[in-house]
Amino acid sequence: MKKMTLAALVLFGLFAGAANASQYDKPGFVTEVEDGRLWVFRADSQELKDFNASGEPVKQFTDIGTGPEGMTVKAADEQTLKEYLETLKK
Repeated sequence: MKKMTLAALVLFGLFAGAANASQYDKPGFVTEVEDGRLWVFRADSQELKDFNASGEPVKQFTDIGTGPEGMTVKAADEQTLKEYLETLKK
């Protein structure tokens, strides 16, 4: 019984995390929340595909505390990070 309850909680957590991430998406950008940090990718980019396949990219750019709700924002390239943060100011 405990295993089923634990499995249900894990699945719920996965779906809840996916639902939360989409609220931070902006036109042209896709976001993922991981460990309380907001990852930002260009929609349909190779970096997003790589992230989904293998996790964090080797090269990453970070802006601490400037995202929605004070989150740290991370991206695989500096230009994507800057342009996403500009969309938050509008």
